[in-house]
Amino acid sequence: MTLANDLLTQAKLHARIDFDDDDTDMLLMLSAALGDVAHAANVTLPETLAELSDDLAFAIIDQAALLYDNRAGATERERPLGLSLAASRICARYRGVSLGEVPEA
Repeated sequence: MTLANDLLTQAKLHARIDFDDDDTDMLLMLSAALGDVAHAANVTLPETLAELSDDLAFAIIDQAALLYDNRAGATERERPLGLSLAASRICARYRGVSLGEVPEA
């Protein structure tokens, strides 16, 4: 079983999907979200859900929900580009991005 399959139930709950008709599409979106988050956070994702941190799991699920919500009906101009806001913030922590604040000594 893949990480995308392991996250499917949580992703459907987060995206408020209560039917199974779009499971195949959601698995594709989860796979894309896995790549998006891994690249943005500059991490190698584990193979199992048990090894995945909760914050990265949420980033992947939120990114997949963004992809699902914007899958059709919107023009290219209306579609958001990049990561969801939550995924962006989580990934930034993994890259060590800061606001330029100097820690106190």
